[in-house]
Amino acid sequence: MGSWQGKVVIVTGGSGGLGLAIGCAFSQAGATVVLLSRNEEKLRSVCELRAKSSIHLDWVLGDVTSDSSIEAAVESTLKKHGRIDLLVNNVGKSTRVELLNCSVGQYAELMEMNLYSAIRCTLATMDALKATSGQVVNIGSLASKTGWPKVAPYSVSKHGLAAFSHQLRLEGPQNVSCLHVCPGPIRRDDAGTRYDAQASEMAESVAQPGAGVKLKGIDPDVLARKIVRQCERRKPELVIPWHAKILFTITQLSPKIGDFLLMRSNRS
Repeated sequence: MGSWQGKVVIVTGGSGGLGLAIGCAFSQAGATVVLLSRNEEKLRSVCELRAKSSIHLDWVLGDVTSDSSIEAAVESTLKKHGRIDLLVNNVGKSTRVELLNCSVGQYAELMEMNLYSAIRCTLATMDALKATSGQVVNIGSLASKTGWPKVAPYSVSKHGLAAFSHQLRLEGPQNVSCLHVCPGPIRRDDAGTRYDAQASEMAESVAQPGAGVKLKGIDPDVLARKIVRQCERRKPELVIPWHAKILFTITQLSPKIGDFLLMRSNRS
């Protein structure tokens, strides 16, 4: 626990889901955690609720689609806490859409949420991270590594996040590390219903987490603890489940075989 004592962690999209789980995990490890979201009511509520369980979380308002909003949030955090040691780019959005029915606007929307938001927040915090030899964590997806039917804008944007993570490792400040997290479907309270409208004319499995992938949902608290451990080791990547790496390697060696195996794992 001592390695996180006195360190400050910012988690975007921290008012619920995986972001909140990550914030709680770092708090329990001893860090000062600042949850960032544009929903003040929800931030106050989750911080007060976790405080009853002796999990202490701070919060700051911020809109990841706005340069000025993120700059103000970073300035506010530095003024209050004096430093930033870790940025977790957790904000993200998915969709369900047929490839040929997808508009450029839908691609642009997911690029903004899944890629540009991470770039924006990383650039805004980089000077502070350099000062503390800090870290960036980018929450990607298995879709950062492969395509998948009915989620083209999501996959394209997450591939972009993978590239940004790689560029950070190659030419970012040498004392600032980057962890790219690539999980499969994560359990949610609204899993199985949130895409019902978008997937109403598609196979029933498309509306499910992972759009029909044959993988068990990941417990966000378990994933959050794994992320803390990987950050302690300053690792560059975390892929869950680990055996997905085998498919990714096969696809690099033979796209035809990789695509065949990928579609074999599709419930729809």
